[in-house]
Amino acid sequence: MDQRLTIVVTTSPIPSHPSPALLRALFASFAAHLPGFERCPRVLVCDGYRRPTAGGKPQLCSEEAYNGFLDEVDRLSATGTLGPCRVLRLESVHGYGLALGRALEVVETEFVLVVQHDWLLVQNTDLCAAMSAMDSDGEVKCIALQSLTTLGYAKRLRVRYNIELPPSREVCGLTLTPQLFWYDKPHICRAQHYREVVLRNAPNGVGECPERKYGLEFMWPRLLAAGDRLEEVHREFGVFFWDVGAEVIYHLSGRKLRAAEELPTGSAVGSDAAPSAAAVVAELHGEARATTAGGYTAAAAERAALVPGLALAKGAEARISAAQGEGPRQHAAKFKGRCFICGLKGHSKLLCPARPIEPGLPPEECSRQVIAGC
Repeated sequence: MDQRLTIVVTTSPIPSHPSPALLRALFASFAAHLPGFERCPRVLVCDGYRRPTAGGKPQLCSEEAYNGFLDEVDRLSATGTLGPCRVLRLESVHGYGLALGRALEVVETEFVLVVQHDWLLVQNTDLCAAMSAMDSDGEVKCIALQSLTTLGYAKRLRVRYNIELPPSREVCGLTLTPQLFWYDKPHICRAQHYREVVLRNAPNGVGECPERKYGLEFMWPRLLAAGDRLEEVHREFGVFFWDVGAEVIYHLSGRKLRAAEELPTGSAVGSDAAPSAAAVVAELHGEARATTAGGYTAAAAERAALVPGLALAKGAEARISAAQGEGPRQHAAKFKGRCFICGLKGHSKLLCPARPIEPGLPPEECSRQVIAGC
């Protein structure tokens, strides 16, 4: 694997900076769940802080905090904690798509595993098997790792869009299910395909991402209009997910996290020791499960992740307490989307009447819960 694949990680300012806890948890999840990871080259691209032009959304942390995080990255790199990792520090805000493009410029291997900084691996994944499948079947151009979004994927498309998914294919022992959208969540792709197809057919501007430009604006309309030719048109894109029937990746939502005031006993966060799976990887509570009948989502989760060195932002913490009946109800703007648990409009999953409360979670750990929904 070390001769054929580079792991590309993207990061940008988030509320938990200057703490490197999220980055360390990600690299620890690699070490725990990717055989051969220790020899695999990596590129870590750190987006810039200052915008090239005036305006835009405010950053999620101060410039001082982000510079402190970048100093931590340099220290972890210098001490070998990140392994054979090349660090790219961008001078100004690029956004995910352009930052990824800069990283691909220095990738020398045939394949890339692309991972944003707030995703974790939670199941063992044989990347060599994925590359073998792509070698064997030239129509497979991208393999996404399974998340909540693709649990019960066929039902989701049938209920929400009245689309019958083309059949899965078995390749080198892998079940590959057609995915009708390009998600930015962790995926394996040939670097050349990324450069010459994904980013060329749907160029990204500052602050933009392939999920929107290539997935939503380029790929999805063509598949939606394909009708009876869906299977044929999908082959032109060749995007599949590796269907193992369970979550392989888990989303922490970095914009909702802050650095914990106190680190759990035995945590390796902040030290120069190599990430230890036991000390750094998130501890997951809860389970993914099917939605109630009639919901447009095919799967839902009540997930809590305990990550050493991280806690929920104060506002999110208060909303969870309110949802659990342990604090005043939050009077935020009306929720306009659909609940990820029941599929109905008008409330989020945190305030869903069908939301189960996991028994046995210690009260002192509630502030470090991170609820997943991707």
